[in-house]
Amino acid sequence: MDLKEVKSKIGSVKNISELTSALETFSALKMKKTQKRFMESKPFAQEMAAMLNRMKKELRERKSVFMNCRYPVKKILVCVVASDRGFCGPFNSNVFKFADKEIVKIKEEGEVEIMPIGKKAIAHYKKNYKIDQEFLGVGDYWEFHQTKEIADILIKSFLDDKYQRVYMLYTHFFSSFIQKPDKIQLFPIRGRTIQNFLKKEEGEDSLIRNPNYLLEPSAEVILDEILPVFVDYMIYQFILSANTSEHSSRMMAMRNASDNARELLDVLRLDYNKARQSQITSEVCEVSSTKEAME
Repeated sequence: MDLKEVKSKIGSVKNISELTSALETFSALKMKKTQKRFMESKPFAQEMAAMLNRMKKELRERKSVFMNCRYPVKKILVCVVASDRGFCGPFNSNVFKFADKEIVKIKEEGEVEIMPIGKKAIAHYKKNYKIDQEFLGVGDYWEFHQTKEIADILIKSFLDDKYQRVYMLYTHFFSSFIQKPDKIQLFPIRGRTIQNFLKKEEGEDSLIRNPNYLLEPSAEVILDEILPVFVDYMIYQFILSANTSEHSSRMMAMRNASDNARELLDVLRLDYNKARQSQITSEVCEVSSTKEAME
């Protein structure tokens, strides 16, 4: 490898290193922004938990159209949340592997339709499924009203009995180093889903209480009004969690790429120095040989 070629490679790797470092920084900022959104939604979650906590009896008795199981189960909708952009390490491949395995199991319950959320999910599932509904721009869904469109479609589809069950497959964010694909049944709403939500909020804050107030016109009517809002919030949280996981995965992928680029730069600089030393040695030998020949 000559000096010109090594020098060219050093320049290319430097440019890649600068690009990956910039992407790492940008992803870290986006991840912090989505985490901030989580915290901003906490007061809403606490109030929602307090209201649901007041109606534990009605929840146990499944006194809501949103909790009633539909039989026979003819059609099932599966929402798969992935990213719009690449360069995020194994984020998309992990969720697709998980989703494909879960979809095989879900097919045992009934006919499955897919609602992909994110360009990568659309491209993955359009090969083998007929897609009626799809959503883009998932990486920028930081506002509650932006995910409500998805929630409204799912709620209407369930109420109209178009689908007897609705699942969402997404990536749950635990930390910057740990993100795992997860499955949640959105409809009919499981009591366990609500209990997990109450347990989480109760564990994080002591505001959840059992206030002594009357429910009018009835707990059942109020529950039918509250549960759609609960689903709106949960879908917002799931997509926000997937967004945070995407940004975290991209940040780690770009960090690894930057580290690899720096290691490669060290190797190329060493090769360059060796080649340069060899060239200088060769030139010195030529000068010495020429001088001896002239003498």
